[in-house]
Amino acid sequence: MLYRLLNGMASGLVYPISTAAVGDVYPHKLLGLQMAMLNMFNNAGYMIGPIVGGIVYDHAGVHGVSTVIMVIGSLLSLILGFGIKEPLLIHDNLMEQVEVASELSSEKEKTITEEIEIVESKDIPLWKLVLKWRVLLASIITLSLGTLNSSLDNMLGIHVKDTFKVTSSKAGLLYVLNGGVSILLSMPTGSAVDWIIGRHGEIARGYIQIIGLLLTSGAVFTIGMSDSFATILGVEAWLAASNLLVNIPVMSSFGDFVNSLRLNSMAQCYGIFNSFWSLSSTFAPPIATWLYTRIGFRSTVCGLLSGLCILCACLILGETIWQIRKRI
Repeated sequence: MLYRLLNGMASGLVYPISTAAVGDVYPHKLLGLQMAMLNMFNNAGYMIGPIVGGIVYDHAGVHGVSTVIMVIGSLLSLILGFGIKEPLLIHDNLMEQVEVASELSSEKEKTITEEIEIVESKDIPLWKLVLKWRVLLASIITLSLGTLNSSLDNMLGIHVKDTFKVTSSKAGLLYVLNGGVSILLSMPTGSAVDWIIGRHGEIARGYIQIIGLLLTSGAVFTIGMSDSFATILGVEAWLAASNLLVNIPVMSSFGDFVNSLRLNSMAQCYGIFNSFWSLSSTFAPPIATWLYTRIGFRSTVCGLLSGLCILCACLILGETIWQIRKRI
């Protein structure tokens, strides 16, 4: 338990710093691809880690795994201490490049600052930052998406074993497929998000998220109604792709908000993102398991989880309509 606590604290420190560092380097409307790359390598690590850990444990036991963890931890410390330049210095060099500067000053693009209230102070207390509508909305979507994924991951493994009598190794294909599709499509999705927002303005972010949430809702509903393991396996690829259409715009929206208003709150903003995601991953699985035993898999997935996606899509649609009306 002490190990898990320390491991969680380390992860909780590193993830907001890594996302904040990326957000500090790249200006707004160029963060989609960068967050997608971060997401891709993060998923790759989650796929490789359990495989390597299992092999090392089988051959060298707990002490072998401990040695590998210490080596990886030492490498991380060296990379953070000596291998990464100060993000804001990299940002200044990037902004001096003619191509980036001309892209940001193009008259064809609508800047995000036209659509967000101007904040006079560059330093905002954490509680005020959370209550900023765009941060709050992105946090709600993050919490909902984390609840959806952690609940479904927790229930799906139990469901396919109980209903279709598949082995544990075969059930593991669900997570391998989901992670593989996420890795494969992360960068193309990030590039597309940047291009669409750069061409059509910040309002396009809402449309992308709505489409992603509707597709995610459809995938979740189909999984709930599926009567074969092969169907669920195929829909997992659909779910992974549609998740990216929501997750990447949401992740980049935190950094875009801070950069557009030139705030000194990048780490705080991504700390909020990480906290809401961790909160959902902590509390959603036991609640989902309880619902699974009370009302069943189909009612929980088709009713509650699919409905959660629709609710989030309605929230974003309402915010998008409000932005349009404000511009008229």
